[in-house]
Amino acid sequence: MSHILMMGLNHTTAPIQIREQVACKCDELAQILPRLISADSHSALTESVVLSTCNRIEIYAVTDDRVRGEQSLRDFFESRRELISIPLTNSLYAHHDRAAAQHLLGVACGLDSMILGEFEILGQVRAAYEIANQHKTAGAILTALFHRAIHSGKRARAETGIGRGAASVASAAVALAREQIGDLTEKNILVIGSGEMGQRTAQNLRADGVRSLYVVNRTYDHALKIANDLGGTALPFADLDDALIQADVVISATGARHIVLDAATITRAMSTRPNRALCLIDIGLPRDIDPRAREISNVRLFDLDNLNQVAEENRAEREKYIAEVRAIIEHELEEFWNWLLARRAAPTITALRERAEEIRAAELDKALRRLGHLELNERDRNVIAALSASIVSKLLAAPTAHLKERVQSGDGQVYLDTLRELFELSDEHVGAKHSHDSEAQEIAISMRNDLQRKS
Repeated sequence: MSHILMMGLNHTTAPIQIREQVACKCDELAQILPRLISADSHSALTESVVLSTCNRIEIYAVTDDRVRGEQSLRDFFESRRELISIPLTNSLYAHHDRAAAQHLLGVACGLDSMILGEFEILGQVRAAYEIANQHKTAGAILTALFHRAIHSGKRARAETGIGRGAASVASAAVALAREQIGDLTEKNILVIGSGEMGQRTAQNLRADGVRSLYVVNRTYDHALKIANDLGGTALPFADLDDALIQADVVISATGARHIVLDAATITRAMSTRPNRALCLIDIGLPRDIDPRAREISNVRLFDLDNLNQVAEENRAEREKYIAEVRAIIEHELEEFWNWLLARRAAPTITALRERAEEIRAAELDKALRRLGHLELNERDRNVIAALSASIVSKLLAAPTAHLKERVQSGDGQVYLDTLRELFELSDEHVGAKHSHDSEAQEIAISMRNDLQRKS
C-alpha cells in the first residue's frame, strides 16, 4: 500500500545557518529529484517533490514501505549537511499520510509561513510540483495532492482575508529598511540580484516612493531590464564596490551558492564614507552577505531570520481568518483523502474479482469434465458458465459495494486489509497495472478540470 511521506525543516525549527546548507537550488533538482526515487540509490520512494524556499526545505514523497521511505528522506537531509557539524535531528519534522497532506495544504494557504498569509508560497508550491512533473518524479498521488493544495491556497485567499495586508519576504525587507533609516524616498537604495526575489524587492521599493534605485547583477542585461521597467539605474557587477560607497541601503537576493558581498569589500567601502551608516539586508538563501559584516563599524546587517518583527505587523488582523482557512483545508483534505482511499480500494476490488474468476473458471472446467458423459452442446455449456458467473457476481456485489462505502470512512483501511487477508490477496494480486507517468498526467488533467468546475 502506498504511503505519503513528508519531511523537512523551516524557519521555526532551523536557523539560517542550517537552512542555507540544506537548501536545494533549481538547477540541482534535475539530479536530486530522480535520485530520490532511483533504485540505484537504494531508495524506497516512488514519487518525490522538493519544496525549497528561503524559509523551508520540505520533501513530499510516496513509498510502499514507510519505514524505509522515511530513512531514505533522512539520509537525503543528512547528505545535505556538508559544512555544518550540527545534527539535523532536532531540526527535522515529519508527517505521513493524512497529516502530510494536511501539512501541505496549510503551507499552500500561508498558515505555516513566517508572514501569515503571504502569497509567494503559493507560487513556490506550484513551481515545486511543475519541476517534479517535468522530471517525471510526481506520480499520480503527488499530482493529485499538489493540485488540491494549489486549489486550497487560491480558495483561502479568495474567500477569506488571510492575505489581506500580508507582506512578502521582499516587502518585509523594504519595511525593515524603512524601520532602520526612516523615509526611503531620498535614499540611495541598491538591490543586488535580478531574479524573482530581486525583482519583487525593486518593485516594492519603487512602490514605497524610492527615487534613487540601483540594480546590480552579474548578468548586466537582466539588471537593465528591471531598471528600465521601474525607472531605476542598472550597474554592471564590476561597479559593485563604487555602488556600496553611495548606498544607504543594500538589499541582496541573488540566489547564489556562495557569499557575494564579503567583509573585505564592505570594509573598503566604509573606509571612504566615514560616519555614514550602511544598512545591509540579506534575503538570499544561502546568504549573500558575509555575516562578519556585523563586526564592521556603522554597518547594520540583517538576514531572513531578522524579518520576524516585520512579519508580526498586521498579523492580528489576519489571524481572525485562520479558522475559516482551516475549514477550507479540512474540506479539501477530505476530498483528496476520499479520492486516495477509493484509489487504494480499486486494486483490491479488482484483485478480488480476478481471484474469484480464477476459482470460477477452474471449478467450471472440472464440472464440465465430470459431465462429459452427458455430451452437453454449446448452448448447455454456456448456460452453466453463465450460471457460475452470475453466482460469483451476486456474491461479490454486496461486499464490494460495502467496501466502496467504507473506504470513505475512517475505518476504510481496516476493511481493505481484512478483505485481503480473508481472500488471501497477495501484493502481487493487488499490484498496479498502469503506467506511472500516464496516470499522473490523466489525473492532473482530470483534477484541473474538476477544480475549475467547482471554482
